[in-house]
Amino acid sequence: MSTTERPPLPGRSPGSADPSGGGTRTGRTRHLLGAAVALVLAVLVLLPDLLGIDRVLPFAVFAALRLPLAVATWVVGVGLLALRPRWWPLLTPVLAVAVLAVAVVIPRAIPDPGPPPGGADLTVLELNSFEGHADPRAIAAAALGAGADLVVLPEAGDRMRRALSGLLPGWRTWTNVPASAAEVRGIVVASSPRAGDVTARRLDGDTRYPWAEVTGGLLGATRLVAVHLVSPVPQWIAYWPGELAMLQRWCAAPGPAMVVGDLNASPDHSAFRAGTAGCTDAGTATGGSLVGTWNSAAPRWLATQIDHVLTRPAPDGSGPYPRTLQVLDLPGSDHRGLLVRLRLAPVGAGSPGVHTAPVG
Repeated sequence: MSTTERPPLPGRSPGSADPSGGGTRTGRTRHLLGAAVALVLAVLVLLPDLLGIDRVLPFAVFAALRLPLAVATWVVGVGLLALRPRWWPLLTPVLAVAVLAVAVVIPRAIPDPGPPPGGADLTVLELNSFEGHADPRAIAAAALGAGADLVVLPEAGDRMRRALSGLLPGWRTWTNVPASAAEVRGIVVASSPRAGDVTARRLDGDTRYPWAEVTGGLLGATRLVAVHLVSPVPQWIAYWPGELAMLQRWCAAPGPAMVVGDLNASPDHSAFRAGTAGCTDAGTATGGSLVGTWNSAAPRWLATQIDHVLTRPAPDGSGPYPRTLQVLDLPGSDHRGLLVRLRLAPVGAGSPGVHTAPVG
C-alpha cells in the first residue's frame, strides 16, 4: 500500500510547531509567568510600604530610595523596550509600577498654603553632627547668619556643647548625656538670647539613644522634643518601628508640639507615617521633602531626607506651622542640615507651657 504525503501548510516549514498546539501555549505561559514575576518584583522593590513589609530589611532600604529606584527602573525599562520591542508584555507592568511609585512621591514636592497670620517667628537649625565630627565653627556661623533661635544637634555631647558655647556668646547650651558619654549618644540643644527663658531636660524612656524635651521662653505653650532614632540596620531594625511609634506621644498630644532631629526614616516608610500621624512634616509642607539629608556624599536628589522638623498645632489651630525649609551643606557631617522657619502660636494661645530643668 502506498502512502500519500501531505504538503506543508502555507506559512509553515516542515517540522514547525502547530500554532494551536502545546508549543505556543507553553510559550505564552512562560511569557505570562515572566510578566507576573517582574510585576511582583517591581512592587516589592518600589512599593513595599503598601504591602506592610517595609519594616524589615531590605525593604526598609528600598522604601527610603523609592524615587531614585523608580526613576532608574523607568530609564532602564524604556531603554530595554526600545532595544527589544517584543518584550513589551514583560516590561509594561514594571513601567506602570514605576510610574505609580513616582506619583506617590511627587506630591511632597508641592508646597502647602502658607500658615495663617499672627504669632511669633521661630527659626530652628537641625544637624546630625556625625558623632561630634561636624565643624562647630560652621554650625555657629550658620546659626548666627540665619538668625536661628534654636539649634538641635543629634550625635553631639559635652565636647560639642563646650565648643558651641565658646562660639555663641550669650546663648544657652545643654546636652542630655554626661561629659563621659560618647558624642554619638547625646543631643546638644542651644538657644539664642532672643529665645528667652528656654529650658531642657533629658527624657528617659525605651529608646536606644536618649531624647530631650525643650520648653519655655519663645516656645510658649509648644513642647519641642529633640530626637535621635535608631537606624534601620540589622542590629537595630527590631527597635526602629517602635521608636517611631513613640512619636505619637507628641503628634497625638492635645497641646502644640514639635519633633526635631534625625528620625532615620522618611514619609515613604509606613512606620514613619503611623508614628507621626497628627504632625506636619516641614519638608512635605514646604515642598522640600525630596531634598536628601543623608548621605551628604550623595547628590541631593539621590539622598533621602531622614532629618525632620515636625509640628503639631494647638487645638485651636494657632500653631506652630512651618513656613520655609532650607537644606544646608555643613562640613564634617555625613548629614545635611535643616534650617526651618516656623510660625508659633500667638502668646496665650494653646495649652499651658511646661517648664523643665536644664540638662548638663
